[in-house]
Amino acid sequence: MMNDKIKKIIAIFLCLFTLDSFSQSNTFSPYSRFGLGTFSNNFSSYYQSIGGASIASLNNVYVNPSNPASYSLIQPKKFIFHTSLKNNTTFLESSSENEVYNNAQLSSLIFGFPINNRIGFSSGFLPYTHSGYDLFERDVEFEADKFYKGTGGLSKLYFGTSFKVSKSLSIGANASYLFGAINREKRIIFDDESIFHSRSIERVNIKGYDYEIGLLFKNEINQNDLSLAIVLNSQSNISSKRFELLESFEFTGFSEQVKDTFVNLTQRGELTLPQFISFGLSYKLKNLNFIGEYSIQDWSNYQLFGQTDDLINSEKLNIGIEYYNQNSNSTSYLSKVKYRFGLYNFQTPIQLNNNKINETGLTLGIGLPNQRSRTIYDLSLLFGRRGTTNDNLIVENFVEIGLSINFDAIWFIKRKYD
Repeated sequence: MMNDKIKKIIAIFLCLFTLDSFSQSNTFSPYSRFGLGTFSNNFSSYYQSIGGASIASLNNVYVNPSNPASYSLIQPKKFIFHTSLKNNTTFLESSSENEVYNNAQLSSLIFGFPINNRIGFSSGFLPYTHSGYDLFERDVEFEADKFYKGTGGLSKLYFGTSFKVSKSLSIGANASYLFGAINREKRIIFDDESIFHSRSIERVNIKGYDYEIGLLFKNEINQNDLSLAIVLNSQSNISSKRFELLESFEFTGFSEQVKDTFVNLTQRGELTLPQFISFGLSYKLKNLNFIGEYSIQDWSNYQLFGQTDDLINSEKLNIGIEYYNQNSNSTSYLSKVKYRFGLYNFQTPIQLNNNKINETGLTLGIGLPNQRSRTIYDLSLLFGRRGTTNDNLIVENFVEIGLSINFDAIWFIKRKYD
């Protein structure tokens, strides 16, 4: 029988399930104008604090949707619920000015449990991409101001399971429902008031399914745990619908009066999401855990309604380390705290004026256990940098603070009566 604590956890999950937090714009980045937007850094403060490396993790206290093969690591009779919050402050720097933006978001809701000694299950909401920008450009030739604005983003609801083939090998798969909308608006305001201004509005709704498989191999070398992991996501074609409006207008006082409508159409098409593959390695040495990950994605095959945005292949390298005290007999609270550090380098799929837009980050974090329960509070701090000021481009320096709460409870335990 499921205990009261599990019921409360599920109630929280169902309440938050109704929120549309995941499909909202939770970023301000000029580079989110391209492709599907900027990618979410990580779904958990735990994994973010070790540089974002996750697929080779052998930690059975956390649910790890980055590698579906990991669900079989969850111990019997356990129910794990995980949620995360983030606050991001971005400092934009160009050759002419600086700006600061801040936003907060609910970044994940996930849970997992074992079905039996060999099969594990997990489900939840994860952010995928974010689009948010408000840009200005002066057109000297046509004596006009151009304004570009974008909002929205994509999220996914996933269901995954894994099977423990042997003591050393597990396989798993995730089926994800990708959903959300990307909104883009462009306005041209002419200096000459005798010329009608123009604006274009585009909204793309994306809804469809995506699949990935994972392998996790673990072994012992001199009584130290070693793991190798592979996660593969094949190319997917996802259903999309686009609304497009192009019209001219003039200002009447503080309002805008439409003069002509040139385009007003709705069409259906596809999003081609390119293949993704990731390789991971972890090694536990006494009271240290080392973890690394390398991933590539062929964004040259990306298309949305036939548009490619001239994207290039992306590559990402994540490295992290975790330290903890192995002395389980110690009564000191500090001896139970875990300390983490990580680095990552991400070559994004964006290239502008022959400048590859790279992102680098340094991460720190700690894990704070609740001594009265199995709950763990994870705090992470990310210092990141994206872009360049070459050729009048923009550099984004950002600081991201994360908090994750990991509930670990026991279920299906029969009550005992005297």
